[in-house]
Amino acid sequence: ALASATASRGWTQSVRSSGDELLDFGVALPMRNMDRLDEAFVAVTTPGSPYYGQYLSRGSINELTATEPETVATVLRWLERDAGASCKVFTSYMRCRASVAGLERALSTQFYAFEHEKTGARIHRIVGRAAFPAEMFGRIEFLTGLNSLPVPRYGRVHTSTPNSEDYYVVPETLTNFYSLSGAQSDTSVIQSAIEFQDYPSYSESDLSTFLTNTAVPKFSVAKKIGPYDPSGGAAESALDVQYLGSVGTGATNWYWTEAEWLLDFANNVLNTASVPDIMSMSYGWSEADQCQISPSSPACQQGGSTAFVQRVNQEFQKIGASGVSMLASSGDSGAHGRTDPMCQNPKTRPTFPAASPYVTAVGATQIQNGVSQNPSSPICQSQIQCATGGSEIVASTATGALIVSGGGFSNVAGQPAWQKQAVSAYLSKSSSLPPAGDYNATGRGYPDVSALGHKYYIELGGSVVAVDGTSASCPVFAGVVSLLNGYRIKNGKPKLGFLNPVLYQLYGRDATSFNDITQGNNACTESGCQPGCTGFSATTGWDAASGMGTPNYSKLSAGLQALDAELGI
Repeated sequence: ALASATASRGWTQSVRSSGDELLDFGVALPMRNMDRLDEAFVAVTTPGSPYYGQYLSRGSINELTATEPETVATVLRWLERDAGASCKVFTSYMRCRASVAGLERALSTQFYAFEHEKTGARIHRIVGRAAFPAEMFGRIEFLTGLNSLPVPRYGRVHTSTPNSEDYYVVPETLTNFYSLSGAQSDTSVIQSAIEFQDYPSYSESDLSTFLTNTAVPKFSVAKKIGPYDPSGGAAESALDVQYLGSVGTGATNWYWTEAEWLLDFANNVLNTASVPDIMSMSYGWSEADQCQISPSSPACQQGGSTAFVQRVNQEFQKIGASGVSMLASSGDSGAHGRTDPMCQNPKTRPTFPAASPYVTAVGATQIQNGVSQNPSSPICQSQIQCATGGSEIVASTATGALIVSGGGFSNVAGQPAWQKQAVSAYLSKSSSLPPAGDYNATGRGYPDVSALGHKYYIELGGSVVAVDGTSASCPVFAGVVSLLNGYRIKNGKPKLGFLNPVLYQLYGRDATSFNDITQGNNACTESGCQPGCTGFSATTGWDAASGMGTPNYSKLSAGLQALDAELGI
């Protein structure tokens, strides 16, 4: 699995790691009282529950699920004694540092250096098996950061100018398509783009130019968590910041860079005093290729990957119970994903964390029959042609996009109650589905929603750049959530927290709260439309290509107000 991942992610195995290299890694410990957490989570996130919106503090959640002290002491003793590790202990997780020599000794394994062909970055990973002492079985779920490779970010930059009828998307476009005119959040609502693996930052000067060129209300990033390089200039970071802030107008903006991956991020969130209310994550990788080292199962496929996915789902559930909204891109390479770009295996490959039942997964659309009539944005009057109208279809390389919106069904998480009715209706339409054996019809279906994801104008390094990706649609929908939270806060009501139960309930009450996407599919990949590629087709109602559809903010807002009034919130 590691060998195949090196090719798809741009890493090349090099020499044996030297013994004195220091490595950081995570340790997942078994949690307690998960049944009680689940009960509390359902109570505070389900509209109609007497406890809806009465979120738990992160401290009380950590205390409820904390690992048995004896287990923590035993694991810590082993790591210090056999690996010479130093560790920071959380309630059910450790963040540790040890030398290569110490880890090779403790795990009876070998480390090799890997180098990235484009960036020149160098990391150290285990090649081959790792062995745990018998006393760690049942005490350690898995170790992170020693076996899996960094995950590429979504999004692709246009290297040539598409035809003149393929108009740019700017904030004005989104206002027209999603009924956002006059919508305003509140400064007490905090929204943040989440970057992983020390991804390069955005540029303040690019943000300033973007604001001038689009005439959106001025905003700044009030707080930065994690490393930030002021020289910045990464396209995807620019995309996140420029569009999250321009859609979620009036909210407070943060920017969070996480050094590692999902489990480490979740534990940092759960152990930080103040965190954003809305988090937009434009990352993902195959659910079956979240490779970790576990005492009781192989590293990949249905072993350590499944253990990792299940544990991250639990951590995301804890974050949801604390009242935070988490959104994730549904993927940029269709139903087969980036680990099967040529569709060599008939089975579809769900993407994670989009397939987590504790995030709101956001797919991507593109404009069909675009219209550009008297756009008011300054840059649209002088430099580029911008869309002011048109219809939407699923974004795909088959129809001129650089990406294919991801979607499908989890092989790990079952189908939540809040989506059963919508998904059941879709599964009855056999013409819209791959062969039955190629997906898990009982799994969590995704995406939940969509937004435009093709040819976004961003400002990058002082130049006009066009970007495609669910990495565009995710921060846009996150901004819409900020606007809905603004209504809640201004009226003395709780923030939305985990979104899916209320979004699906609003959809069930009035399906026109979302613009239904009925054309397109996700059968192709970023590499094109290969023979044997299968996927899910858009159709009337929820589907595994576009979810419930794209937002109609005015109807969502009105529907939420009506629901709140009925519930007495």
